[in-house]
Amino acid sequence: MEELLCTNDFITDAVNAYSDTIYKVAFNITKNKQDAFDVCQEVFLRLVKNGNNFNDCEHLKAWLLRVAVNCAKSNCTQAYRRSTVALNEVSGQCTENCSDRLELFDAVMRLSDKYRTVIHLYYYEDLSVAQIAEICSISETAVRSRLARGRSKLKKILSEEN
Repeated sequence: MEELLCTNDFITDAVNAYSDTIYKVAFNITKNKQDAFDVCQEVFLRLVKNGNNFNDCEHLKAWLLRVAVNCAKSNCTQAYRRSTVALNEVSGQCTENCSDRLELFDAVMRLSDKYRTVIHLYYYEDLSVAQIAEICSISETAVRSRLARGRSKLKKILSEEN
């Protein structure tokens, strides 16, 4: 298996290929545009500093997502970042104009962190249960359980709004 070497071109290609994905994961956790950009920057700085050789693009993507989740969670636990953001501010940052998608986005953002993260990775990033388990450092059973409970909570939130 050919390893991917961390060269300048490699870093540039990684940023171009994965920056949107990393930003979305970070935003999903931090609920803040500026913090998500900070997390994104930190993830790619760690890629430059780490200098790991990756087996393939899937290995790189999994590593980047894992670092993004960890950085975003760390960002949220910092004392000066613990303030909450009103949902109307967050929903204004949604890129979709469709009211149904905005309603779903608002509902997802109301979920607790553990459900929101697995729902985002599964539905928006199209990751498998096994990949999510590895990224979040939980068992596949826990991922399935969180997905089921998250879906149930989303259904309840959406039915209360209608």
